[in-house]
Amino acid sequence: MCKKRILYITTWSDLGGVAIYLLELIKGLGSEIEPYFIMNSKGFLSDELEKLGLKNNIFFVPMTNSILDIKTHINSNLQTLSIIDKVKPDIIHCNSMTGGIVGRICGFIKKVPVIFTAHGWTFSGGYSKPLIAFYKILELFLALLTKKIICVSEHDRQIALKVMPFFKDKLIMIHNGISDIPTEFCKRNFSENELKVVMITRFSWPKNPNDLILAVKELNDEGLNIKLDLFGYGKKQIEVENLIKECNCPNIKLKGIAKNPELILKNYDVYALISDKEGLPIGIIEAMRAGLPLLISDVGGCRELIKDNGYLVEKRNLKDLKAKIRLLYEQLSNLPVLGQNSRHLFEIEFTSKNMVGKTFAVL
Repeated sequence: MCKKRILYITTWSDLGGVAIYLLELIKGLGSEIEPYFIMNSKGFLSDELEKLGLKNNIFFVPMTNSILDIKTHINSNLQTLSIIDKVKPDIIHCNSMTGGIVGRICGFIKKVPVIFTAHGWTFSGGYSKPLIAFYKILELFLALLTKKIICVSEHDRQIALKVMPFFKDKLIMIHNGISDIPTEFCKRNFSENELKVVMITRFSWPKNPNDLILAVKELNDEGLNIKLDLFGYGKKQIEVENLIKECNCPNIKLKGIAKNPELILKNYDVYALISDKEGLPIGIIEAMRAGLPLLISDVGGCRELIKDNGYLVEKRNLKDLKAKIRLLYEQLSNLPVLGQNSRHLFEIEFTSKNMVGKTFAVL
């Protein structure tokens, strides 16, 4: 029996939600599937794929998120067209903004069906009004070239429906999911006289660790015993480091990169992700899997990750953030219940098995 060839295209290869998403899909592949990959450069994703014995199935194509870099965009498409001729995929599954553009244009030219997973929409905010209008027009055009569009949250599907209501049948919602962990990596004992908070993220927009740092500093100044550890990397790392130094609070620490969050999360009482924009963050799902209460911004699909397992925080509202941290601090004895609720929600809705099954039913 001939194997079905799937060509996965994404922009970046660095450690992040899209990389984790793709790895979960690949690990769930049956023997009847042969995967190939296109990405911008070597990084976390390509390293992990090599460990799975897929080194010869990876292609590197220069890509850029800059809409003005026409030369790179043309080169991206030409190289991708050549790779499609070589691989002869039965279907293309593209992810991320630029990967989604390249994959759909090239798939259309080569008459290969294309699935696009939208990990949050470019037109949902964070850009100037003219740029948002441009992205809406672009996504409308690209939807014409797409067999199915997977939205990782119902929030994102509803946003898309407002922009492209006539493509309703193409828009489907499949929540992100991840593999389970051994029980020894799950939270068991919560603190009694302090609140230990962790944020694991990339230090670049739209993440907003600065508000969390300021909130924890002010609450400690008010006499609360709250510890905050931040794990991450990115363009704004120096800015984060400088803010921590300026706050001069011994309870706030920068801890480096967390390549294995499952080894870290069980040491904390609360997982925080303060952000200005999201799709459906896999980092939050990792915390739910570990049985941690959540403190997360009410943006994107984050509301779908809260069900009696923590608190949503209004975006860019330091007062509300402080109030929600204080609530968690004042109910330390209830943290185990919140953590159990997180774990239960993960088990019923956000497992890799659930995501992989629904995704491959679309392909």
